[in-house]
Amino acid sequence: MAFDALYTNNQIQKLKVLLPYIEPSMQKNMAIYIKYMELKYTMDLCRKHPFHICSAPSEKQAPDFKKLCQELKPYSTEAEVRQLEQMESMLQTMEMYQEMSQTMSAMQEMFPNMGNGDADPSSASMENILMGMLSPEQKAMFDAFSSQT
Repeated sequence: MAFDALYTNNQIQKLKVLLPYIEPSMQKNMAIYIKYMELKYTMDLCRKHPFHICSAPSEKQAPDFKKLCQELKPYSTEAEVRQLEQMESMLQTMEMYQEMSQTMSAMQEMFPNMGNGDADPSSASMENILMGMLSPEQKAMFDAFSSQT
């Protein structure tokens, strides 16, 4: 990772390579020394070069939470992975809700009589058509979001 490459140097990397070759009784002390060297190097670097590590999303651009979930999964426990997947599912449902709401608004503007008693009774309402495309879980999420707005 770029972060790891930025906050280390060749001497520290050499110590990491040598660690498995050190006497087992000394490996813990060496590991602590390596972490100390990384911390010291990072603190010195930050004092000398006050710069941003990476750019944060601008206010105009919303953060990509689905991407964040994907990036966290390799470092997560099984339970945390399930929670991240649940979060991804919820985010996807929220996106779908927003898209459906926009579609419904556009359809109501185009066909103002749709969905009320003035419309042709033989034609199904657009909402029913769209709702028919959802899984039961998605319908439940849609209903939950609808009741909150």
